[in-house]
Amino acid sequence: MMRVLLGLFLLFVSRSTTDAICDNRENAIQDMIAAYDRYPTSGRSSSIRLEDLGTRHNLPTDEILVSEGYPAETHHVTTEDGYILAIHRIPYGKTNTDTTDRPVVFLQHGLLCSSADWVVSTPSKGLGYLLAEAGYDVWMGNYRGNTYSRNHTFLNPDKTDGFWDFTWDEMGKYDIPAQITKVLEVTGKDDLQYIGHSMGTTAFMAMHHYRKDIAEKVRLAHLLSPVAYVGHMESPIAWIAGLGPLLDTILDWFGVGEFLPSNLLMDCLASLFCQGFTDGICTNIIFILCGFDEKQMNHTLLETIMHHTPAGASTNTLLHYAQEVVSNDFTGYDWGSDRENFFHHGAEGVPKYRLEDVTTPLAVYYGQNDWLASAKDVLLTVSKLPNIVEGMLNMVEFPSWNHLDFLWAIDADKYVYEPVLQNMKICWENDCRNQ
Repeated sequence: MMRVLLGLFLLFVSRSTTDAICDNRENAIQDMIAAYDRYPTSGRSSSIRLEDLGTRHNLPTDEILVSEGYPAETHHVTTEDGYILAIHRIPYGKTNTDTTDRPVVFLQHGLLCSSADWVVSTPSKGLGYLLAEAGYDVWMGNYRGNTYSRNHTFLNPDKTDGFWDFTWDEMGKYDIPAQITKVLEVTGKDDLQYIGHSMGTTAFMAMHHYRKDIAEKVRLAHLLSPVAYVGHMESPIAWIAGLGPLLDTILDWFGVGEFLPSNLLMDCLASLFCQGFTDGICTNIIFILCGFDEKQMNHTLLETIMHHTPAGASTNTLLHYAQEVVSNDFTGYDWGSDRENFFHHGAEGVPKYRLEDVTTPLAVYYGQNDWLASAKDVLLTVSKLPNIVEGMLNMVEFPSWNHLDFLWAIDADKYVYEPVLQNMKICWENDCRNQ
């Protein structure tokens, strides 16, 4: 009984504290510092561990596919720096079972997400299924640190031994090249098409700084909500960037190594940014950071999304975007000292990524109400990309289209996936690298 009463008391203290400190953005920063002095630890949220959950919503990616009657394979690849990544494959469709000479497509998820993003929707709506039925050999990658890639040759994700010392720099330098190489090795193909969402676009563009040889193997890259320049970002990440040096004071609230935001931080961000959202949405960090589109939200899918996302990330990955909000530039992560920057980046120091170097043929898809990739920032990015294929710059014709709508919107098939499939067909019939 005493434990129950104590739990209720702590919950009341946490809620009443955040109600007081996060009633407006102007006072929230200093008030959060004061609250941190009183409650330096306030409980932690957690990334998804599928083995800890028991409902039908929590099947891993390969089992989701099997439950829908699709073939599924799981492959693993080890990056040059020792991270062991899982890649999920749909080799052919449920109705289209022809395996003859299928062209290959590789899908890469965004921040806090996983390969499950592409298949948690029904087969009539999920991009993974639609691609398989359209005749493609579908491969879905997983970045280091997410649900399926919490493994390393010697580092331990549950200890502070360096496993989480990465950002999307390493994803562009190691993860995407390793996965694409593995896919081409298994399939025996010489090239593929790439589809990235959110951070799947960021790291792909950064990859051209490190691995032009891999970029040359991509016939066409589809950038869904491309994130490079973020000076007009409306996500709470931009507000976090505004904390400046005060951020170091409350960094523990974000999680040491792995991004596990404290309950107080979650409640504060929800109070500041989630007015008018559906009940329950703001208990999930992915919706707090990326926004929500009520008109396009498939509420029957919401429980499944909640159980698969967030799927894990490093705190530094989130802070990398925050640094870019301040600099309004597309650069590597500044680790804070010459020594650390040398360790992570080598003698060149913090790299500056030139979008002019992204020579892969591109198709770009963006929305008008995107918290992470604002239309202004996307258009700046587009102005610097040298090889967007003619006719393949696509603004979604739905005014409230948001960041996560590219994955789970009711009409994602109509507004995004239909033009994606059309553009894919064009560049398979006529290699867009030769134009």
